Parts: sequence; structure tokens; C-alpha cells
Amino acid sequence: MSEKRKMWIWLLIPLLYGALSFALLRIVPPLVGHIVFLAFWVWVGMRFARLDGSSLKNFAWGNSLWLVSFLLYLWQFVLVDDANRNIVIAFISQCYVIPFVVSGAQIYLLFNDNIIDGTNITIITYIFMLVVFMIGFVWGKVKQRSQVKSI
Repeated sequence: MSEKRKMWIWLLIPLLYGALSFALLRIVPPLVGHIVFLAFWVWVGMRFARLDGSSLKNFAWGNSLWLVSFLLYLWQFVLVDDANRNIVIAFISQCYVIPFVVSGAQIYLLFNDNIIDGTNITIITYIFMLVVFMIGFVWGKVKQRSQVKSI
């Protein structure tokens, strides 16, 4: 399998996990799935950092599905009212971040413990997912440069 196909599969894994999470909750406890996905997403960021070509293009490619999903989420939950919401688009846009929602909720609760707002939690979760990918990407670049210098 080509490297590009592997990368696309890795980018789809959070979406697939999120879509199947209701069935998987009986098998994989949410905290375990969350920890595994944190490590996985850092690793994916590292893999995209090591690709040949422009770092900016690789970073954009690695977050392309994230961006599409985030924009769909904003459209469905911020710009559109409940009566006009497309349930399929709304579902898909939420699925991509489900593996990271535990952290998003914890971060939200650090700053606001009075009112729980699912839209704000999900937006924070999207930002957290981007930050986790960035950590992996930067770490991958640093490791790549240190390997080049040691050769």
C-alpha cells in the first residue's frame, strides 16, 4: 500500500471510531479510547512531519479532514438553527472529534463549571485535536532534524 493511502486511512480513523463509538463504548471504555487516540494522533502528526515536501503542505494535508469537519460543525451548530440543521452532516461533523471529547470537556470545565454547553465543548475539542496534531508534527520535525544532524 502506498504511503499516501496509508496517510488517508490514518486521517479517517478518528471519523470511523467516532461513528462506531456508540457500539464500541461497550467494548472500549471512553478513557482508554481517549488515551489511545491521544498517542495515535501525536504519532500521526509525527508521520506527516516526516513526509517529503513542504512542511506547510504536509501540515495542511494532515489537518484537511479536521478542517472540513470543523467547518461543517460550525455551519450546522453555529450558523444554522435547530429547525434547519441537516442531521447527517451534523452527525458526521461531531464524529471526527469524539475520540478527544473527554479532554475538550475537561478543558471547558476548567474555565466554566456552571453551565455545560455542548457546542463550546466541541469547539474546544476541535482546537485540542489540532494542538495534539501540532505537538506530534513539531516533535516529528525536531526528531527528523536531529537525525539529519547526527548523520
